[in-house]
Amino acid sequence: MRNVVIAGATGLVGRELVRQLDARKDVEFTALVRRAGSLRSLSGRVKEATFDYRSPADLERLGTEIPCDLLLCALGTTLKKAGSPAAFREVDLGYPAALITRLAALPTRPAFALVSAAGAGHPRGLYLETKAEVEKVLVASGLPYLIARPSLLLGDREEFRLAERLGALLLAKPYLAAARYLAPRSRFLWRYAPIEASQVAKALLWTSLDNPPASGGRVLSGLALHHPILS
Repeated sequence: MRNVVIAGATGLVGRELVRQLDARKDVEFTALVRRAGSLRSLSGRVKEATFDYRSPADLERLGTEIPCDLLLCALGTTLKKAGSPAAFREVDLGYPAALITRLAALPTRPAFALVSAAGAGHPRGLYLETKAEVEKVLVASGLPYLIARPSLLLGDREEFRLAERLGALLLAKPYLAAARYLAPRSRFLWRYAPIEASQVAKALLWTSLDNPPASGGRVLSGLALHHPILS
């Protein structure tokens, strides 16, 4: 039985990870949360660990009190919600980096799966530059890794994000229709195609649990996220 830990379990992708892990019988899973009870409506199996990413004592619980063979990191915020670039970077870079550093210090060397973003390979602007920095920290850690680079995420968020809502309404269906029928194997088109959060979670779990890389790590984007079995 493998032990999976989720960071960012209350977000769009994180909630899908909880739902899908709940249906698996080959794992035990724990969500790192600020307040206990926030995930009860999604899963009767999830264990909730109240956790502060800035606390050295809480970080030291990973791999000991909180067993971890695989950490799924779906942490993320927006500049508007964070309030400042520094606060944004603390959540999107500081928290994941703290988790990576902790796991890299463990003799068991757990695997780390990160939800990043399309464009992080050639970043411009605060958001993508921050995502790229996290990726570099992860790759340099020596941990077995999986990096997912989704484009516009589709799904029902608990918080309202205007840009995502407009993109979903105006762009998602026409773009996906064009990709499916005009260029079903175009790596360029699929790289920036909108994607359901449930599909990102499915690809993450399929790759990290059922088909992990033999060594090192792997980056999932485009076709590899939409159709991981075919990639």
